[in-house]
Amino acid sequence: MYCPQCRVEYRDGFSECSDCHVPLLSGTPQPEAAEPFDPSLDLVVVFESSNSIQSAMAQGLLEDSGIPFFALGQLATLVRDVDGFLHKTIRLQVPAGRAAEARELLQLLEQPDSTSLDSEP
Repeated sequence: MYCPQCRVEYRDGFSECSDCHVPLLSGTPQPEAAEPFDPSLDLVVVFESSNSIQSAMAQGLLEDSGIPFFALGQLATLVRDVDGFLHKTIRLQVPAGRAAEARELLQLLEQPDSTSLDSEP
């Protein structure tokens, strides 16, 4: 017996998952297949920044749009916690077929803010 949602196994005699409150299925849960990595996937860099906030915003925009991406250099930013003067660049890569869409989406992040604190209304 196992829960189809959380995949926790139960002994015989139980009929409902104590966490999910859904009916249990008989048998044992099948391992979930991991998405296979496609080595022929052509990735291109569409965004580069050493600003962690800007990089996080870019990743959020890509996620919200359903564009798969890979962040290069993200682990190297952990060194910043040790030495704040190091500015590690994060490069976001997307599949070549989605590059134009991603660049258009991220274009606003790369443009300087057109509003100025000194300008008058």
